[in-house]
Amino acid sequence: MKSIVMASLLVLTTSAATYAGDDVCFGRVTGIGDRYNPAKGSGFLALRAGPTPSATQLGELFQGDRVVVLKRRGGWLNIIADNQERGWVSSKYIRSSCK
Repeated sequence: MKSIVMASLLVLTTSAATYAGDDVCFGRVTGIGDRYNPAKGSGFLALRAGPTPSATQLGELFQGDRVVVLKRRGGWLNIIADNQERGWVSSKYIRSSCK
């Protein structure tokens, strides 16, 4: 199990370096409820194609998911998720080491 986690971190770090150089920081999804209900938009954090609530939803992130933060635009973060999906999420739900 430990080797799987370490391999995932290595892939995430390598991918992040490819996109953002030295300006990379890491974060986790937080503040998401545990009741998944896509009809109501609850229990997940929407990964979007752009930094607006109306941008196309590309995927879903869940409580505790790790992300690499590439950049910030207003209240939005451009991220790479553990599964290598890249998109935008509301910064309200990401706890990170970003300055």
